[in-house]
Amino acid sequence: MFSSQSIDYSLSIPTRCLASLPSRSPSAKPPPSSPTADENDQDGWGDDDSLQFDDALNEDTHRFLVGTAHPSISKPDDNEASEDEENNQLHVLSYHEDSHEITLDASYPHPNGEVWAMAPHPKNETVVTCGGGVYLSGEEGAASGSKLMEFKTVLWKMSNGDDEDFGLSSGPTLEPLITIPHGESAAVQTGWEKRVGCILWSPALSSDDSFDEQEVTASLLTVGWDASSPISLWDLSASCAVETWSYNKSTESGRSRYNLQSALPRRASWDPHEPTNILCTENQDIIAYDTRSAAGADGVGVIQNAHRYGVTSVDHNRLQEHVVVTSGMDGVVKFWDLRMHLSSRDDNCLPPAKILKTVRGGHSHWVTRASYNPFYDQLVLSGGTDGIANLWRISSCSSAPLLDFADDEEVNNSGEDANEGDDDGGDGNWAGEQEAGSLVDPVEDEHRDEEKKEGTSSKPSSNDIRVSRYECSDTTADVCWSASDPWMYATLSCDGSLAVHHVPSKEKYKILL
Repeated sequence: MFSSQSIDYSLSIPTRCLASLPSRSPSAKPPPSSPTADENDQDGWGDDDSLQFDDALNEDTHRFLVGTAHPSISKPDDNEASEDEENNQLHVLSYHEDSHEITLDASYPHPNGEVWAMAPHPKNETVVTCGGGVYLSGEEGAASGSKLMEFKTVLWKMSNGDDEDFGLSSGPTLEPLITIPHGESAAVQTGWEKRVGCILWSPALSSDDSFDEQEVTASLLTVGWDASSPISLWDLSASCAVETWSYNKSTESGRSRYNLQSALPRRASWDPHEPTNILCTENQDIIAYDTRSAAGADGVGVIQNAHRYGVTSVDHNRLQEHVVVTSGMDGVVKFWDLRMHLSSRDDNCLPPAKILKTVRGGHSHWVTRASYNPFYDQLVLSGGTDGIANLWRISSCSSAPLLDFADDEEVNNSGEDANEGDDDGGDGNWAGEQEAGSLVDPVEDEHRDEEKKEGTSSKPSSNDIRVSRYECSDTTADVCWSASDPWMYATLSCDGSLAVHHVPSKEKYKILL
């Protein structure tokens, strides 16, 4: 009924992070007030056969977690925040398909300041966040200014604050379980090396059906914001975080000098086909790490100059090995084949990386995020600082390509070709740039020559199109796919506006049929 519409909900507070929450476990118990609870049951929880009541089990409900990023205005030496102070929170929002509305289910106060990165556990009600930031002093005079609030990475349990003994509720709270000492082993301590830009749970958790949600047994990856902060792998099987592998680029002066790339955090993608392999962005390059190597060892390979100005995100294709998608500050989305071409950092004789597809024209500024659909790799999301969120159908380099009948009418009616420029600006189409000559960057030109030799992306395909385009109310802070339905996704604006979208029915059935 609402498959072609989008709906938004405004939190009216700066935000930075968005994630999809998993559906609650089928073993969840109904509340005592549920009409399905057995009257003879003393604890009021009923039998396992009476679990169909819970609205959380409704497949038409999709939950999303939003982390706010409001700068603190309190003093660093204050023990308690003032009542009028804007506290940062983790907001749980639900989209209900039957009523086509978004509701705010809970708001968890985040005591560690701004939320810089977060990752909810794929199986239970816990979440890891990195909090901290800068205090903006409200005092007048020479002493006024800003001071750094310590960055902390913590595993929290999202609790409703209910007291089972007295039936009281103190409201949603975050209960700290484990503090993860990211960056504390760095040689130079400035405070900024503890800031985390990306947090990932092991991909093995999503496929492990035997996981006990009452336990916190998992591997966790934390990626420092820039080169002054390490990349660390943690074992959370005990009541503390044990670092099992790390890489820290040596920096003599501590925090690296500010540059264009440091404006955005480093991103990483954990290979779902080979959990020992990790890809991480670093300026214009993409570095591959093998966690089986000795701690502190350099990356095992690199894609050099993957994007002009800087790489902003990388994501593995979960259905096809060795294929990844990247986005960059050049306003371009690229698809790569990692087989046989991850060159060594010290070997410049190997051929450049092979590009399967280059998507231009969808964004007029930085593309900050690109994300594969976990179940249908023909669909890819992208969001950028131009406030545009795009849904692409890139069939030509997917695990199940659609038949290409070169139907030009389909391209004109159902979307825009992924190789073409548009009114948004961006890099424009390839042919136009090559004719212009002055617009072609030497690095990009080398990649395009390689594309022409391989015959990968020079020929437009009617099955590679932009399916939909959404104008966010502000810069696109993040995008994500729903954990409950592969045909739904959400976009988050920096001003706190969350929008939920459906993949058009036409595209859905085209992929399924």
